[in-house]
Amino acid sequence: MNKRDEKPIEEILVDVIRVIVGHFSGQYHVVVGSDDGGKVIEVRVEMKDWTRPLLEEHPKFPLSQVRKCDGRVILFKVPPGARKKTSLR
Repeated sequence: MNKRDEKPIEEILVDVIRVIVGHFSGQYHVVVGSDDGGKVIEVRVEMKDWTRPLLEEHPKFPLSQVRKCDGRVILFKVPPGARKKTSLR
């Protein structure tokens, strides 16, 4: 897909949220972020033990569907209460 055909980041954000809402009832936060490569979708999922694989604690998380979404999506496993950037220290 070339630059002109890319979906706007806001549409990708909505797509990712729809996928997650349809399958997952845990605590998460989805935002548009950026890094050296440009804009990305950041998905922060709260986990009791963020060192373990996501699907061990949250087997219903739609990981394969999120991976199929357009654009760059970065998944963060975070401790309880740290799903929003402002709460990270």
